Amino acid sequence: MTAFHVLAAGCGGMVFRGMQGPTHCGREPVVAGLWYAAHGRTVWLGFACEQHAGQLVAARALLSRDRDTLHRRRDRHRAELAGQQWAGEQEGPLARGAAAKRLIERAQAT
Repeated sequence: MTAFHVLAAGCGGMVFRGMQGPTHCGREPVVAGLWYAAHGRTVWLGFACEQHAGQLVAARALLSRDRDTLHRRRDRHRAELAGQQWAGEQEGPLARGAAAKRLIERAQAT
């Protein structure tokens, strides 16, 4: 399984640079889609650039609500970097367990 940071404030893809280890992709997201975490059997909303779009299930162009979510994630990231506690909305998975599996199956069928 390819590494992906689902709650990233940008593209969730990871870039591997040899001995340096993985780092977060710095490219701007252009698609939104589902990401299935098999170890927790959860489905999450993720964002990716063109290069990492293939890591998402049912990737689609960004909608205005996706851009709003990205703005909230960026606000949260800036607050955390400043040493502040994030008082905004906390994100969670879209579905868990059997419901997550069904959501992925439906998304792949369309």
